[in-house]
Amino acid sequence: MKNEISSIEGENATKLDRLGKFVFTSSDIDENELFSKIIVGSQEGTVAEFINNLGNIDWVKDGLDYVPDKVSGTASECPFCQEKTITQELLSSIKGVFDISYENDIEALKKLQESYKSAADELTFSDINEMIIITPEISKQWELSVREIKSIYRENTLLIESKLKSPSTPIALKSCNSAISQLNNAASQLNTLIDGHNNKLDNKASSLNNIKKRFWNLMRWEYDQTLSTYNKDKVENQKAESEITSEQTAKTNEIVACKQRISSLRKQTVNIEEAIENINNALLDIGIVGFSVIKHGKNLYKIARSDMNSEVFHSLSEGEKTVISFLYFIELCKGERTAGSSPNKKIVVIDDPISSLSHLYIFNIGQLIKKAFFNSSSYEQVIVFTHSLYFFYELTHTNKIKRDETQNLYRIVKNSDGSSILDMKYEEIQNDYQTYWAMIKDDSTPPSLIANCMRNIIEYFFNFVQKKDFNNVFQKPVLSDDKFKAFYRYMNRESHSLGQNIFDIKEFDYDTFKEGLKLIFNECGYIEHYKAMMK
Repeated sequence: MKNEISSIEGENATKLDRLGKFVFTSSDIDENELFSKIIVGSQEGTVAEFINNLGNIDWVKDGLDYVPDKVSGTASECPFCQEKTITQELLSSIKGVFDISYENDIEALKKLQESYKSAADELTFSDINEMIIITPEISKQWELSVREIKSIYRENTLLIESKLKSPSTPIALKSCNSAISQLNNAASQLNTLIDGHNNKLDNKASSLNNIKKRFWNLMRWEYDQTLSTYNKDKVENQKAESEITSEQTAKTNEIVACKQRISSLRKQTVNIEEAIENINNALLDIGIVGFSVIKHGKNLYKIARSDMNSEVFHSLSEGEKTVISFLYFIELCKGERTAGSSPNKKIVVIDDPISSLSHLYIFNIGQLIKKAFFNSSSYEQVIVFTHSLYFFYELTHTNKIKRDETQNLYRIVKNSDGSSILDMKYEEIQNDYQTYWAMIKDDSTPPSLIANCMRNIIEYFFNFVQKKDFNNVFQKPVLSDDKFKAFYRYMNRESHSLGQNIFDIKEFDYDTFKEGLKLIFNECGYIEHYKAMMK
């Protein structure tokens, strides 16, 4: 089929000429009686009788070509024995044997030879192997027939030549009619293919569709077992799918009905007593006894002190407000927004809940988050932001296997290029001092943050490590240069006001500040520490 498509669409997509009928015009020559005739010439005379008795007339005929037409003298030399035995009388007797009848037969043989050769030369055989439509069977039959015809021609040609050399020897020529018939049979089959090929070219579109149809019928037959199995499985799967869909629809309707019933029941059972009790117990666990939460009206509650009746919230410290707000947030996450809402999985985001708390409460808040959120199956995901290294370690699992299974760690980085969230390993977390050095090494960090980090480095190292007064560090003569005045002023200010001044005065020079920091460590004898931290 691939060859068939190529024959009507490829480079060979041209019409083919039909093959003509092969005819051997001299097919009757091989049956001519002259080939089987013993041509011996005249039988009269003693010489003729003698030659016939010896059976060597063809030998004698060949010898005449070497004897002169007329004997000179008494005798001429014999071409065979080289003796002078050929007299004029003997020569006449010998020539008399090869009479006019003999010569006529020889001449007829020569004409038959010419006719046979002419008829054979007229036979031409087309090269059918280049035809893309040829089949192996036709090609084999064609080649065998052509080979047989050529073989018969060569053999008959040799037989005719031998007859002319030995006219007295009868021969029988082979007939090539059978081979010609087989060749014409192959040509007839090939013409049928040629007609079909030409017809396909005249009707290319329908021919291609027919090939396509035959191709898919063949494929369908070859993959019948697979397709039958597929169709059987398809019916069974469709039946199973229909049953599952019906069951799913029934379950969905059942779930909707249950949710409606839950919503109806929740409207009848809204209760804030449990939330009030949980918040007050948590306050006591943390160690806060100065205020509590009491019921206020039907479904509301408020903060109360034993010695105050109103405006209690405004009397709380910033840390106490954070604690009570976080406890309320925990209870809010347990419930629903409205009485008619159905419970759903939740995602909880907690943004640095200890930012304004003293270190006394960090452990308590961490334990509350673990108990209320991490160890609860009511929440799909819990996201906690924090700046505190201690709080970070309080919340992360110390067990690596459990940490890898339940927690993902990320670092949020912000600089002049914007903010980005990066994957982080547990072992990457540095202490505050190392973090300050990392910030000043990144020149894309905002100037105010770089200056503030440099101040913190100086305070950490010289006040807490070396026990030196911060101001005394800047009494070194090398730092009195004018270009370090801005650096000195920023380093010697309170860190809380530093951020504002940086953006008001356009004096920040990253390289100068970096050089000033290096000089401080160099003049105080700690240049190796500076180099180690700046790697």
